Amino acid sequence: MLRITNNRILTSLGLLLLVTCIACQNDLRTETRIPPVPTAIDPEKWQNTAIEALTNLIRRRIDTDNNLYKRAKIYLAQEKYSQAETDINQAISLKDNTADYYLLRGKILMELDKTDLALADAQRAEGLQKDTPELYILLADILQEKKQYKESIQYLKTAMQMAPYESNAYFVQGMLQSRMADTTAGIQSLRYALVLNPKLLRAYNQLSNVYTRLGDIQNALYFNELAIKRYPSKAILHLDRGKIYQKTMHLDSAVYSFKKAVALEPTLVEAQAEIGHIYFKWKSYYTSLKAYENVLKYQPDYPQIQYLIGLSYEKLGNDEKATEFYTLESQRNPENRLAMAGLWRIENRKLNRYNPGSIFAKSPEVQAVPRTLDTSRITIKTIQPRRTIQLGSDSTRKITIK
Repeated sequence: MLRITNNRILTSLGLLLLVTCIACQNDLRTETRIPPVPTAIDPEKWQNTAIEALTNLIRRRIDTDNNLYKRAKIYLAQEKYSQAETDINQAISLKDNTADYYLLRGKILMELDKTDLALADAQRAEGLQKDTPELYILLADILQEKKQYKESIQYLKTAMQMAPYESNAYFVQGMLQSRMADTTAGIQSLRYALVLNPKLLRAYNQLSNVYTRLGDIQNALYFNELAIKRYPSKAILHLDRGKIYQKTMHLDSAVYSFKKAVALEPTLVEAQAEIGHIYFKWKSYYTSLKAYENVLKYQPDYPQIQYLIGLSYEKLGNDEKATEFYTLESQRNPENRLAMAGLWRIENRKLNRYNPGSIFAKSPEVQAVPRTLDTSRITIKTIQPRRTIQLGSDSTRKITIK
């Protein structure tokens, strides 16, 4: 009886333990909650947060050179090249034997069109035993820009062996092929670069430029439109679109695109200048003048900008202001004959105003450049007499003289 009782007790305890475990399991299941799927992180917001954190660490002088390097990388991604250059220069001044720092500065300098300095930094990174596809692609890109194609190809081959699916490598390959007159292969490489990385803005730009150069306006606009859809706030894309329309003489559409570019980036003087050129062609001189004045505001050394402003003033009948800008242009570039011709026209009008009979009066101070005849280029040939055609005699006709 005792043995049976003990068995019953053990059985009861086992059942109780099993029920307890099941209950516990049920409780755990009811308490478990699947967390909500996180929403997509806004890259710009994340970058700004990271910059604030890095700036705080830099102020506290914690790992300063490394944090400057990290902040420079973010500025490069944001296309704030001047700020990125400042940060990486400071990082290198604190630690001048880190290959990654020189590699990053090479990329930044490349974006700033400082090709020679970018090449020096990339080679310094290579000298510090940096051995990555990223470095070799940068070297290949710089060298193809400098038209050193043989060296560029060698670096590109090395990079593609190390990273056969790197989109930037195919972009550089496309650039090389296009510049070496293999346009068809270049287009294929650039298209494949976009397959690997649809965000590669430079590939869109290059494809659009290549098709524009070939006169294939439909494809040029197609790739430009793809780029604008992905990067609607990039002013350079609207500038390129305006140039495509300008090439096909769709000037209304070109002006629209140039104005869009200026609205996004007022300092884009190339777009301002193109607006000025088109309105001047339309004889809307006041509008062209305003566009040229914006160019002067943001880039005082823009080629012939003083002359263009002077010409617009002259067309508007303001000879005084035109003289001012023609003079500034001739002082900056004494060989600019257009500015000198403008000064002569104005001076000639003044003289004719006071002396109407002197139609061909010339200023004693500003003489028009005479058109001289270069006799060394003239080939004198003697006039040959006309040839006499011998028709022969007609034996069938007899002349009878009486």
